Amino acid sequence: MMKYLAAAKILKKHRAQVDNAVFHLHYRVTFVIFIVFGALVTAKELVGGPIDCIAKNVPSKVLNTFCFIMSTFSVPKYWAQPLGDGAPYPGMGPATDEDEIVYHAYYQWVPFVLVLQGIMFYVPRYLWKNMEGGLFTTILAGLDKVTLDENSRHKRHKILSEYMIRHLHMHTHWAIRFFLCEALCLIVVVGNIYFTDLFLGGTFLKYGTQVINFPDMDHDKRVDPMTRIFPRVTKCTFRKFGSSGTIETHDTMCVLAVNIINEKIYIFIWFWLVCLTTITAAWLVYRLLVIMSSELRFKLLQARGRWAGRNNLDLIAKKCNLGDWFLIYHLGRNMEPLVYGEFLKEFSKELENSVSTLERKPMLVGS
Repeated sequence: MMKYLAAAKILKKHRAQVDNAVFHLHYRVTFVIFIVFGALVTAKELVGGPIDCIAKNVPSKVLNTFCFIMSTFSVPKYWAQPLGDGAPYPGMGPATDEDEIVYHAYYQWVPFVLVLQGIMFYVPRYLWKNMEGGLFTTILAGLDKVTLDENSRHKRHKILSEYMIRHLHMHTHWAIRFFLCEALCLIVVVGNIYFTDLFLGGTFLKYGTQVINFPDMDHDKRVDPMTRIFPRVTKCTFRKFGSSGTIETHDTMCVLAVNIINEKIYIFIWFWLVCLTTITAAWLVYRLLVIMSSELRFKLLQARGRWAGRNNLDLIAKKCNLGDWFLIYHLGRNMEPLVYGEFLKEFSKELENSVSTLERKPMLVGS
C-alpha cells in the first residue's frame, strides 16, 4: 500500500524560495492528492478488477473487456424505485425504447483524468520557476543558512545591499509575474471544478451538497447521489452470433467495484476544491490589498524585520517600490530574524549613503 503514497515525498521541505502557503496547497498538496488518487483507482489489491459481469454462454474475460470498453448503462426510472419491485438494484430493470438511458463510460478514464488534473495544479509553479530563473536563490547568497561567522554574514549583507541599491526599482516585473501565477492558481482550481463536472456528465457541481442533504430527504423519494453518479451495479448489452447464424442478445449485469473507490475520491475532491477555491480567492483579495496599500506593506515589513529598528524600516519603506518590497519581504521569510535585521540595517545605511551622494552631486557640479 505504501507504494501508492510514494508521491508524498514531494511534500518534503524545499530550499529557500519565493512562496507562500496557498501556493503550496496547489503545487504540493493538491498535486500529490490527485496523483495518489490516480494510483488508488488502479490498485487492484483494494477492490479487485474494475468490472465483473455475469457471464452466460459468453467467456467472462471477453464480456468484462467488452463492457469495460463499450461502457455500461443504468435506467434512471429505477434509481428511486423500491428494490425487489422490478428493480434488483438501483438503476437496474427492464427498459423500453422510450425510457431514458444513462451510459457510464467515465470509469475507464478516471486515472488518466486525475493525473492530468494533478499536472494542471503544478502548472503555475512550473511557469513561475521558469520565469524566476533562480534569481531569488542567487540574491539570497546562502543567508538562509545559519552561520556563526559574523564577518562572513557582514560581507554577504554588504553584497546584498549593494545589489539592492544598484537594482532599486527594477524588480516590479519580477513581482508582477508571481502575482499573475497566484491568479492563475485560482483560474486552475475553478477550471478544474467545471472540468470535473463536464467529465462526470454535469453531476459534480451539486455532488457535495446532495451527499450532505441526502439523509434529510424523504425516504420514499430520495436517490443516493453516490449510487446515481457512481453506480456499483449496471447493465451491459452484448450481442454475438448464435449456432444458427442469428444474432443473440445478452442483457447482463456488471459489478463496478472500482466505483466504491471513485465515489469516495470524488466526494473528497469536491470538498477539497471548494475549500481551496475559497482560500485562494481570499488570498488574492489579501494580495490586492498588499499591492494597493503601502501602509499594509510597511506593517508586514515591520512585523518581520522588527530587529532593524523603526527608523531604518521607515527609510526602506519610503525609498522602495512594490517590487523592491516584495523581494525584501521574502528575503526575510528565508532568513533568521536577527540575520534579517542585520541585513535591513546595512541596506538602510547603504540607502542613506546613496541618497546623500545624489544630493551632493549638484553642489560638486556647481563648484
